[in-house]
Amino acid sequence: MNLHLDLGKIKEYLDNLENAREDMLKRGRDVLNLCRALISRVVRGEDATEYVGLLQEMYNELYNSVAKYPELFFSNTFFSIAIEYVEALQLYSIIKESKIVALDEIKVHPIPYILGLVEVIGELKRISLEDLRRDRFSDANRLLETAEELYNKISQFSYPDAMLPGFRRKLDIYRKVLEDWKKFLVDMESRKSLIQRLNEMMESFGLNTKQNR
Repeated sequence: MNLHLDLGKIKEYLDNLENAREDMLKRGRDVLNLCRALISRVVRGEDATEYVGLLQEMYNELYNSVAKYPELFFSNTFFSIAIEYVEALQLYSIIKESKIVALDEIKVHPIPYILGLVEVIGELKRISLEDLRRDRFSDANRLLETAEELYNKISQFSYPDAMLPGFRRKLDIYRKVLEDWKKFLVDMESRKSLIQRLNEMMESFGLNTKQNR
């Protein structure tokens, strides 16, 4: 049997796919590094405006490159990059602009969009604890309220792991995070109130002592 099998086009496609994958990994590392730098600056309360513009530019270039290949676009690798991208942009938007970036404003598939939103809760807690360290109790509580509102909205989604991988587990984790966070803030406020009352009592005692003299 003499089979005529032309594999040229297949090889060409796979070669291009391999090159695109290597490019995705390289660009992806750069995007992830910038995401983490942006998050770090936001948590520390530093200006991150330039980082946002650069990150969006780098991610859009990666998106346009990967979108040509469904094997890459729907891969776990690219979704992981998109999740961190969403997390970084949403954190910046919530802290600096008091709003959430809508899905149609960002080049992201709905699945990494919702998974990235969940991760924002953990970063909001980090900033809240930093506010607490600086004795900004109202800001710390405001971030808790924002995180609770975000959680309540996204927890309405109820889909199997095959559709939203790891989503239910993340919800369970962050529900516990919110509960512990709330208890901690209440405890710290109670301690602050107690210290204030003790100081007032000591000052009052000191005044009485002077008067007795």
